[in-house]
Amino acid sequence: MVLLLVVANGMRSANVKQWVTLIQSGLYLASITFLVASGFSLIFGLMDVLNFAHGTILMFGAYAGYTVFANPRLFLNTMPLVVVMFGVAWAVGMGAAWRATGWRRWLALAALGLFLWLGWRHIPLEALRAFAGTSVGGAVPTAEAQEPLGRMLMRVLWLVAAGATLGVLLPPLHVRAGVRRRVWLALGVLLGAAVMVLPARTALEQGILALPTDVRFVIALLVGAGTGAVLGALLEWGLIRPLYARPIYQILLTLGLVFVGAELVKLVWGQAAYPPMPAPSLFAERCTSASFAAWLSEHCSAVKVLGRNVPTYRLFVVGIALATFLAVGLLLQRTRLGLIIRAGVEDDSMVQALGIDVRRVFTLVFALGSALAALGGVVLAPVEGLDPGMGFRFLLAAVIAVVIGGMGRYSGAALGALLVGLGRAMFDFWGAVGYPLPGGHTWYFSPTVAEASTVIIMAIVLLIRPSGLLGESDE
Repeated sequence: MVLLLVVANGMRSANVKQWVTLIQSGLYLASITFLVASGFSLIFGLMDVLNFAHGTILMFGAYAGYTVFANPRLFLNTMPLVVVMFGVAWAVGMGAAWRATGWRRWLALAALGLFLWLGWRHIPLEALRAFAGTSVGGAVPTAEAQEPLGRMLMRVLWLVAAGATLGVLLPPLHVRAGVRRRVWLALGVLLGAAVMVLPARTALEQGILALPTDVRFVIALLVGAGTGAVLGALLEWGLIRPLYARPIYQILLTLGLVFVGAELVKLVWGQAAYPPMPAPSLFAERCTSASFAAWLSEHCSAVKVLGRNVPTYRLFVVGIALATFLAVGLLLQRTRLGLIIRAGVEDDSMVQALGIDVRRVFTLVFALGSALAALGGVVLAPVEGLDPGMGFRFLLAAVIAVVIGGMGRYSGAALGALLVGLGRAMFDFWGAVGYPLPGGHTWYFSPTVAEASTVIIMAIVLLIRPSGLLGESDE
């Protein structure tokens, strides 16, 4: 009750336009936070894994989507090599009965390092990313930036060797024979397609850039979410799975990946921040529509709501978050997979006893949660742009939202994200117009207080409910 009175006192001087600005800003921040927090919450709820690399996956998904949208040359010259390496590793992980142990493991690690060095050395990343749409330093023609086909095929051979070596180093994938054959077939098609891309790199680049902006945006969403899903599945299989019994090692590992991921992004895409990605044509016209009905035909970047200009793309982000909340909620509540996930949250050993492969469910949940984070990364690119530090920023907000809502509670993640978004918008408002105090005085918050507002909200919630708003007490 006291908190409500504090908020009501702070907002009593706000007019209608200020309320509209506060609500739209808060819902936008809440939507971005939810897309990250939902996956983080799903992974922790089922697997008790605090994946601090979740923000890094968001960052990689955002960069992958941005690259295929604005600079497909970089994507087409690097992604086939990545697909070949990890595809071969996945295939060997399913099929090889032998695993490197003892001194052979150290020998395999040395061989892996050598193959990776031979496969990736002197790749012209700086020239590939020096593209008119993404580089401040100016464009480099594609013919000069790309390596000859013969050299690329040599890289493929070295990375096939690297993938095979990696496959015998990682934990085995236990897959039924029938499923294994289908996966091998799919991997074979994927690897063949990756190799076939190499001779057609220039034509594919021109074809992608000739597509309408809306089509490229949808492709960016799919590529970003797919990148996140693959990274999440590989992370769970190769790094998290051997550490389920050692939670401290999990935390150290995923925290380390935050720094490794940031440095890898700087290596591939450079240290400079990227400008916001162009929005789809529905939100691209520099005008303001008088109503939502008018916006459908005018495609303006803003719409009048109670006298205030509201960016239409931000409303689209809110719609994406709401659709995601409903879709994942239906998945959890109305499907067999959702039933297994919810049962696994309560008692994973009983689910295993019923003959269900919990490890495969773990991998699927990790992939789903990571895909949601990466989708959020692409969605925010037209507003925020990209930079190597974005993963940690959004991870921090997501963790706070999950703690506020209750660890492992999907609906709690949504409620926590809403409080984080609206709370931050409210503190920003008080920082701009001031908070009214008794005696006619006004307190103007510094930007530092506004940035710390989410932590303040979390502290207040945990003082009242230590397990979070929807969390269950251990007592």
